[in-house]
Amino acid sequence: MPVDSIRKTNRQRNPGRSIASQIAALAGGRVRVILKRQRPWASITFSGTRYCFSIEWFDTTATDEMQHLSTVLQDHEFAISGYFVADIVVTKQTEFQMQVEALSIIDPVKESPY
Repeated sequence: MPVDSIRKTNRQRNPGRSIASQIAALAGGRVRVILKRQRPWASITFSGTRYCFSIEWFDTTATDEMQHLSTVLQDHEFAISGYFVADIVVTKQTEFQMQVEALSIIDPVKESPY
């Protein structure tokens, strides 16, 4: 398998990176999104990963932007091949930092070879 194919496959299997980059884009690139932890998640019918991100603003006058992002995140449709974000919640918010937890689930329809 060519190296480029391996890299592409690894990126597709790591929705955490995609979630982080899409959060940064929603904030207009004025934030640093740090993956704090990730852990496997499963139910009887689905499996995926729960992520915890720390979002830090570069600009100290970003309180309105932070509030806007927390509102926009709840309804945002993340574009992640083979996955969907089932839940995203702001768990902590301070003056210039926000903590967000997201649950990505393997999309059983897109993973099916049929």
